[in-house]
Amino acid sequence: MPYEGRIGAPLTWLLANPGYDTSLGYPFNHPPPVTEGWPLQSLAPAYRAGYGKWAWDRLRELREALGDQHVSNNVLTLQLCPWASASFDTGLRLPSRAFARKLVLHQLQMRSQFVLVRSEATWRELVPELANVTLARTAHPLSAYLSKGNLGEHWNAVLRAVSGVAA
Repeated sequence: MPYEGRIGAPLTWLLANPGYDTSLGYPFNHPPPVTEGWPLQSLAPAYRAGYGKWAWDRLRELREALGDQHVSNNVLTLQLCPWASASFDTGLRLPSRAFARKLVLHQLQMRSQFVLVRSEATWRELVPELANVTLARTAHPLSAYLSKGNLGEHWNAVLRAVSGVAA
């Protein structure tokens, strides 16, 4: 599946592909089984090391401000390539992209706040409708941290979205 989190969440985090880790003891390079109450299962207590560490670290400031489970219920991540890989192939054409497009269109209809981190050209090609909304961007396209320092002027909008406070 090209997503992790709650469909309809007020924040949509657009990425390229999950990270790939070959370290000993790293149990997952794909989303683990869903844990009740934790739609963004990376933040579930059982997965905070290994698979979940990537999201756990990158969502730290949101988690500290709003709580782990609240963030898990209010963030949807979408990947262009739904499996972990050492590098992202921009030329890949996957059947899951049609579903990812439908999810983005749904999130647009729900007025979700978007954070576009990686593969901007590919996301814009897949979903030209993204041109009609303000996309929060990180300071550097290789840094996916959703933090005040990395989001700059977009931080307050992201924090409001995840907290459930209308803009």
